[in-house]
Amino acid sequence: MSIPDITVLVVVLLSGIIAFRLGLVRVILGLAGWFGATLATIYSYSHIRPYAREWIGNQLIADIGAGAAIFIISMIILTLISHAIASGVRESSFGMLDRSFGLLAGLVIGVFVVSAGYIFSQQGLKITDQSSFYKGSKTLPLIKRSATILAAAAPDDWGLSVSSGPATDREKQFRSLMSPKPKTGRQDRGSGYKPAERQDMDRLIRSHQ
Repeated sequence: MSIPDITVLVVVLLSGIIAFRLGLVRVILGLAGWFGATLATIYSYSHIRPYAREWIGNQLIADIGAGAAIFIISMIILTLISHAIASGVRESSFGMLDRSFGLLAGLVIGVFVVSAGYIFSQQGLKITDQSSFYKGSKTLPLIKRSATILAAAAPDDWGLSVSSGPATDREKQFRSLMSPKPKTGRQDRGSGYKPAERQDMDRLIRSHQ
């Protein structure tokens, strides 16, 4: 088993186990918390920054501190709310169902993380499918397919893409079967009767006249 295969299995299984322990509701609310804290930082930053600059003399430190303070405070508030909601669901009769769906969500998140890592390895680290790192990888086709879906769903401004690379032997065989090459004229000329066969046919026709 190659290093990419081990990495994929570890990331996906670890993500699934963590999500199973947390439950679907807590996973969703956790992701919503990060998203909400990010939005709160974006929309509140311009209003808080002037006050931070009044308290802190260095503008760079003031700007960084204002953004970090907004994000951390928003994240704490949203995390407390999500924990309260998730605890109520876990103690209810839907607790096991919540964990089961959490496992599925964790596996999907793990595939998403692996796909993002594959795109980064191509565009950031310039590692191609033909490199020694991916040599012998059994999970590469799955990673590549999911990474292509992720790149297509991302905004065009991000510039995410997945290189197709040269076709494998199976892909070449499939394409040759779906689009067979036409026979050349030389093959057509060779497909007729030979002179000896023609003489036998003429002799057979004369015998029946």
